[in-house]
Amino acid sequence: MNVAITNFLKEKSVNTYLIHIACAFVFFINISEKISTLLLILFFATSILNIKNFSRAQFKKVSIIFLLFIVYVGINLIVEENFLFKTVEKKLSLFILPIAFSIMYVDKKAIYQVCLFFVYGVAFGCLLNLIEPFINDFDWATMQFVEVKQKVVFKNHNWLNHFYSLHFPNFLDRSYYSIYLNFAIAVVWYLLNWKMRHKIAIILFFLLHIFLSNSLIGLLGLGVLFVVFTFSIRKPYLILLIPVLVTIVVLLSPRLLKYSSEFWLYLTEPDKIPKDFLGNRWRMWTCSIDLIQEAPWFGYGKEGFDMAFNDILHEKVGWSRYLLSQVGFNSHNQYMQIWGEIGIFGVLIYIAAFISFIIQAVKKNTNAKFLKLTFILLIVLFSFSETVINRYIGISFFIFFYCFLQVNSSLDRENC
Repeated sequence: MNVAITNFLKEKSVNTYLIHIACAFVFFINISEKISTLLLILFFATSILNIKNFSRAQFKKVSIIFLLFIVYVGINLIVEENFLFKTVEKKLSLFILPIAFSIMYVDKKAIYQVCLFFVYGVAFGCLLNLIEPFINDFDWATMQFVEVKQKVVFKNHNWLNHFYSLHFPNFLDRSYYSIYLNFAIAVVWYLLNWKMRHKIAIILFFLLHIFLSNSLIGLLGLGVLFVVFTFSIRKPYLILLIPVLVTIVVLLSPRLLKYSSEFWLYLTEPDKIPKDFLGNRWRMWTCSIDLIQEAPWFGYGKEGFDMAFNDILHEKVGWSRYLLSQVGFNSHNQYMQIWGEIGIFGVLIYIAAFISFIIQAVKKNTNAKFLKLTFILLIVLFSFSETVINRYIGISFFIFFYCFLQVNSSLDRENC
């Protein structure tokens, strides 16, 4: 027993276990929130066994994330009357991941493995989305899909409701899932050393699922991919690759006729645009701005902002108290959300984290630079539409890859 414990605690062994746990985490983050949460806790606990290898140089690269956690907790302690653990529970990634990655050593091989397992996880998630309807929504007696009223994502196109449905929680929110897909495409293109035909095949598969998700932010994410790809290519003719792939996917997508007819209808008859098109988000943004103007410096605290937000939605938008208590609305904009919760200092630190990451990325001249830029620009864009660090599927993905891509300089020494 003593020998086994001694071998486990060896520096090399602990680091190897950390890499394995990281691979499992990035795989399961696409599939199960509970399993990935447990793996994240295990990742941090295991890293502490190697605390003697804590690197100040590595921590410095991600210290701004740690600072955001300290400021978040500090301001909540000041402005909240009753500080609760659940206030910061979802923000613990801001604390544990910078520390864990300041202890962990990741070489080029490990970087490749972790990113490869992330791609595998995204692909497996896509397959689950296609298989799940046959498990939960298929009537084998009539050989037809049953109509499930709760699945309202694709209202008026009921047969499509059976994909990206309620039974896998990560996939319920198609916006987050589409960002995973976009980043997976970047990993495949810039990092994996697969044959070109294999890369194109999996990219086509991921593109098709972005269209199936019907996520506007997912389609805008493709714009980020295209812009970064344009600056990264060394052969000009490859600039045609993304438009060609997107065209193929659009032709394969069952929503082609829907998109085409609606686009032409709204273009020629603007009055036919649904009144709730982005309307709810607009109402949330304007209400958030009103609240921010009342407490711009230190905000309301997490719980205080939630209550104030529900109050203003009830008063100005007219939504019922019951609905507000059941749904738990937020700003749907991370910049506004963090400003409302912890004031201007919080949002400035959040933006500074992006700027710091971009500065470090553009200094290098490798494929990794373009992978890093794609990642951070996707998060910058996504933060305009969702409260990224207020949901587990957002903060765990964002902070893990932020730290992972920042502290591992082996990514920057050569093209991968």
